[in-house]
Amino acid sequence: MRLNTILERIRRLFDRKGGGRPGADPGEVCSLIIDPFAGDLGEEASGRPASVEAIRMACRRMQGAATREELLRIIAGEVGAYHLHDLEQMNAGFERKVCHLPEGYRDRLLASVREEIFGAHHRLVLLSRNGAGPGMDEPPDPRLSAYAAMVAEACAAKAREKDPRYLYLKYLLSAFTMFVLAEPAHPVGTPFPGGQVVDEWEGTYLCPVRDMADDVPYALCPYCPAVQSTEPTFPEMRARRLERRRRENLANYWTNYKG
Repeated sequence: MRLNTILERIRRLFDRKGGGRPGADPGEVCSLIIDPFAGDLGEEASGRPASVEAIRMACRRMQGAATREELLRIIAGEVGAYHLHDLEQMNAGFERKVCHLPEGYRDRLLASVREEIFGAHHRLVLLSRNGAGPGMDEPPDPRLSAYAAMVAEACAAKAREKDPRYLYLKYLLSAFTMFVLAEPAHPVGTPFPGGQVVDEWEGTYLCPVRDMADDVPYALCPYCPAVQSTEPTFPEMRARRLERRRRENLANYWTNYKG
């Protein structure tokens, strides 16, 4: 499915369910959120340009990781070649891309992006320094192999236009989040146009556009542990789900009460 077709489906979804636009084309905004390749994450990278062959070799090492801890070590080693300035450049690049959005929506989106960049980096450094945590001896999600192959392909394609250094860093941080932490690529609370968000409910991560982005080249969505939400994920829906669960539990109690 072509990218424009997918974005048109996303646009129709949020026009129908979102109760209005955020002041910019919803498809354009969604593209910036779901597709790292869609927009530059900074100006031309400073420092030594990324080697496509070195990226391919690292991706092959990631594919061979037997445990999440082993994958953590590989990712930490690759991210160690970057500096705080690189993270700041990535964040600044995204800020420029969304500067035209309404302030309220833009601020919420940027808060999620900062968590996606700086939060993930901080957790990566802490976990790699402090040793293995719970579940680190388990094998990574089987989708890792396809993800690593996609990263190598995406960086090779980007290299034909410009240095893929920042794109690779974005994919590394997302690999850590999705395959080491087993969390969604975009943090819980990430807002999409129209008001729906990435959410979590009873141990399951929910995304309003998960299935629609499966065929977007180089997108994170096909490898993300989040699942497609079956109902709108507006922030106020959590209170409704809690109330519904309370009523279900109460009904179940009286049904099974033997007193």
